[in-house]
Amino acid sequence: MTTALTDGKPFGRTAVTRRRGIVWFLFLAFAGAWIPWGVAGAAGYTLDNPAVQLLTGAFTPALAAIITRRWITREGFADSGLRLRLRTQWRSYLTAALLPIGILAAALTLAVLLGMWRPEQHDFGSGTLLFLVLAPLIPVVAAPIFFGEEFGWTTYLRDRLLPGRPVATTFATGVIWGVWHWPLPWLGYLGSGGSAADAFIAMLLWLPLSIELEFLIGWLWARSGSVWPPALLHGGSNLVVALGLELFVGNAGPSGASITLLMCAAYLPVVAWIVVTTRLGGPRNANSTAGR
Repeated sequence: MTTALTDGKPFGRTAVTRRRGIVWFLFLAFAGAWIPWGVAGAAGYTLDNPAVQLLTGAFTPALAAIITRRWITREGFADSGLRLRLRTQWRSYLTAALLPIGILAAALTLAVLLGMWRPEQHDFGSGTLLFLVLAPLIPVVAAPIFFGEEFGWTTYLRDRLLPGRPVATTFATGVIWGVWHWPLPWLGYLGSGGSAADAFIAMLLWLPLSIELEFLIGWLWARSGSVWPPALLHGGSNLVVALGLELFVGNAGPSGASITLLMCAAYLPVVAWIVVTTRLGGPRNANSTAGR
């Protein structure tokens, strides 16, 4: 079992090709999302509407990676991780589907210890029970949507930013990914009623959350050589961990700061384990043979 956060070796890549690909990918990913977000906001739409999210930026990173691979660098898709590899990497899929439940449990435990949530006062009605029953399946259903980001940020950008430095390149990818989200709190993504201070806080907190999540996603990518386990985990983070915390704890404040901080705290031990095992070294990853 691969434990280290190793990085891949995409085929036929030169330093010039790598740099050109990074520049074009970032331009397409940012412009292709920020411009539609701005147009949607100017037209009176808010980004808390799932339909608006899907029609604007949800698939922009994937489209940027496709355009870059096919027409700009002409690297092709041999290292893109499109294959499921389910037979050999089923443990990665299982981890991606179940880990969000463990993260949610850890975050709720922390919320109890901090006095933010009292389970005995929570109404465990049919909606709550249905959420708990469906929690393992939610990432599976949502994976095609979150493929839109992971095919860009993780399977394209991550291995190219700082090759040979898996911890550094994962950290850098997380920072860029977090910055990419910065317009969202100004365009109603967190709901109405927030102030400029709330939006600014949300921008800041998006950085550590994105960095931590990219460590988990990058670990799954290095382990599986497929984009699909990362897409599962991303979907679980948004729709199991974040929504679960809102369901149980409640979203205290328009910035969503309490929810984000609980998520960051719950992810931290797993991220620390990944970084430590990476520093200690480990078996080669699956990416070098993915697609062959």
